[in-house]
Amino acid sequence: MPSRKRIVTRLINTWVAFCLLFSSGLAGAQSQTPPRSLDELVWITEEYAPYNYAQDGQVTGVAVDILVKIWERLGVNRTVADIQLLPWARGYRMALDQPGTCLFSTTVTDARRELFTFVEPIMDASISIIAPRDRGLEVADVAALAPYRIGVVREDIGDQLLQEEGFSGTYVRTDSARILIRMLRGERFDAAAYNERVANWVMVQEGIDPALYEPALVLREGYMGYACHKDTDPALIAQLQDALDALIADGTVAEITNRYLQ
Repeated sequence: MPSRKRIVTRLINTWVAFCLLFSSGLAGAQSQTPPRSLDELVWITEEYAPYNYAQDGQVTGVAVDILVKIWERLGVNRTVADIQLLPWARGYRMALDQPGTCLFSTTVTDARRELFTFVEPIMDASISIIAPRDRGLEVADVAALAPYRIGVVREDIGDQLLQEEGFSGTYVRTDSARILIRMLRGERFDAAAYNERVANWVMVQEGIDPALYEPALVLREGYMGYACHKDTDPALIAQLQDALDALIADGTVAEITNRYLQ
């Protein structure tokens, strides 16, 4: 039979373990508390030029410059150094799971509206099946793509649209636009599902002539936005949206966009 001293020791150890478990759970709950001010929001982006990309050690691009103007208008104490540049799939998951996180640039769709709260629009977007021009790929819809291998960036809008449309061919998933375009050039798949403007930008950066490729099928015509965690305070979203609307109205957004696209 256990001694009185041993029983007391076990009770103490059990109590200590319970306290540690409770405190860690409390800390976890506190870390998931939605931010109460614009200064507390976490901003995540990816390599998706010309919307957002890294240059000379910092992020830049249309969406980045617009966000900085939004911060300036609202008096938010943030700089581009506060923007995290991450692989798309990782950033996407963080924006889904972590309150107070905003991800950009994100193509706005009805399905994504169920998952995020958007500040929009930043810029128009055309998501297409991009194929080598000399292949002469002609398809009327996603069902006609069944015999083909299609490259996508994991969790990107091209990937999601193909899934929504019931694509039954072969997916070739990559982790970035640069890898996607390199594999397209290397004929590792038949075509890519991606944003046309971004694909052309990456091709130029990779020394590839965009004229060698063409959109064989448009999957979605839409626009980009800042996608924030669903539990983000509506008052914060309203401030961001009002600032963006004002920048659109006074021509700032158009000026920034033209600067990158000329």
